[in-house]
Amino acid sequence: MELQDIVFIVVALLLAVVFFYVFIWLLPIIIILVVAYVIYIYLKSSSQ
Repeated sequence: MELQDIVFIVVALLLAVVFFYVFIWLLPIIIILVVAYVIYIYLKSSSQ
């Protein structure tokens, strides 16, 4: 392996870890927003 290949592998691993942690951080927020939207639609349709 050349040095450039090793650098690419390290960068890819670091990016994968960053994306993983961002996904883990964003997933609960996305789920909460979706659930809140569903409850909002349900309450809005039941009040009419």
